[in-house]
Amino acid sequence: MELLSSGQIYLADHRGFLEDAISRRSCSFNYESYFNEHREPFGNLKTLNDEILAAAQSISINIDSFCYLMIIPVTGKANCTINNNILNTVDVGEVFVRYAIPGDVLKLTNVYQEDWINYIFVQFKADASLPVNNQQKFDFDLEVNPNRLVSVVNCELNILPFTIHIGRFDGRKEALYQLKNDAGLFYAFIIGGAFELQGRLMHQRDGLALWDVKEVDLEALSNNAVILIIEMP
Repeated sequence: MELLSSGQIYLADHRGFLEDAISRRSCSFNYESYFNEHREPFGNLKTLNDEILAAAQSISINIDSFCYLMIIPVTGKANCTINNNILNTVDVGEVFVRYAIPGDVLKLTNVYQEDWINYIFVQFKADASLPVNNQQKFDFDLEVNPNRLVSVVNCELNILPFTIHIGRFDGRKEALYQLKNDAGLFYAFIIGGAFELQGRLMHQRDGLALWDVKEVDLEALSNNAVILIIEMP
């Protein structure tokens, strides 16, 4: 019998939920007014929100600590600004990363006049030293790379304290993720479909944190199953 590695499952149904007239946030970790003693940050991963934003609307996020911000569109695209300076438009198939300091204000605007958009908003704790590249955008294409984990952000190449892989799989397709660091922390978020991940059944928008692990095996249990993997050294 396979022994389960040390870990914690973050079920989608147990996430914190914050809603107003223009936005809805499902929070995997404690965020703003949502608090649960079992939803503390995992290593440097302090925020992972599954958010939707109404058509032609904007939302502002006040930054209270040194951090890296990451935006991953699931449907649609958004304009990103920091302190009212237009930075970038980020679309499906792109990941936007920005270093931010206390007092910064991130503003996201839905560019569509009729459709809501869905994106993943992530924050990583960071130190106070300004990185060499404080803003980057990364492209990836799941159409030309089916049934494999695509390296989107490589911490070694981009001098960032995390690595990002995204993959889309057909049913029963498998993959093996090998951590770059034996002492690394592994976090997976199921964007779509279902997976068996290191012996655990994971459904859409579930999360899984693992530690003391050198490699992680996964098998898609549905077609067009999409997974986001974060590794922190």
